Amino acid sequence: MAEESEMKKVFLARVFHRESMQGNLTGVVVCPEPPSPGDCRYIARRLGFPDTCFVWRGESGNWIHRTFSPFEELSFCTQTLLAGAATLQEMAGPGGCSFETAVGAAVVHRDEGLYWIRQEVEAARPLEDRSVLSRLGLGEGLLAGEPAVTGGARPRLYIPLPSPDALYRLTLSPETVLKICREQGLKGLCFFAVVDGGLIALRVFTTSLGGGEDAATGGAALGLIGYHRFRPLGLSGRVRVEQGQAETEKRGCLRLRWSPASPSVWLGSPVDVLVRGTLVESD
Repeated sequence: MAEESEMKKVFLARVFHRESMQGNLTGVVVCPEPPSPGDCRYIARRLGFPDTCFVWRGESGNWIHRTFSPFEELSFCTQTLLAGAATLQEMAGPGGCSFETAVGAAVVHRDEGLYWIRQEVEAARPLEDRSVLSRLGLGEGLLAGEPAVTGGARPRLYIPLPSPDALYRLTLSPETVLKICREQGLKGLCFFAVVDGGLIALRVFTTSLGGGEDAATGGAALGLIGYHRFRPLGLSGRVRVEQGQAETEKRGCLRLRWSPASPSVWLGSPVDVLVRGTLVESD
């Protein structure tokens, strides 16, 4: 049997939570050597968390970071970057944590008791195929603004609704979500309602969960600032995003810090590392 130091170490962390909002459970697998994508997909399905990251030391000594959901590989995932940084800090001491992701370098910082990652956010662009709205059961009169797309490597459609009540009445089947995302080249559908300048209610349906609803999605929260740059929403420089269906346990809280003078947006969350162990290899 391999020594424990040579085995994959597994951690369970909670990200994007506050008080009654449980956020998302996140897997972090620290590997002694580069894992194969096939092994990562298998382990992510086996663990069953919304997202699981795999980290290992590269030849330069930097941490390599890859993320898989039970359904697909994600080219970039803020949730697992925050969880990975918290896990590695517990192993190696305080300080910022640098990663090499599939799409470039990313650095996670700790400030105000939270973990933060800074990303450049592009302005959204108008939705070209508005037939999508009728297929979602949304007439033009039910909207609070113009639908738009943003998200870089993981483009998502953003649809503003007039109130949280309208947002929480929304129902979608996973099959509808996957079909529309496949046809439009999207990774998710985001519906939101502005409560006030510092609070947005958000619901996200994503391909990474087979068309299901996610409790907390960092990239989707960042995209709200991209939408704001396309059609101003009257947001303050600090925004709390409460994601998920009301009256359920599957809800998350995400924090944003941003300035009109900068293309970058800070995304933050507390991260609790709950469980640690070693991965038992199956035959």
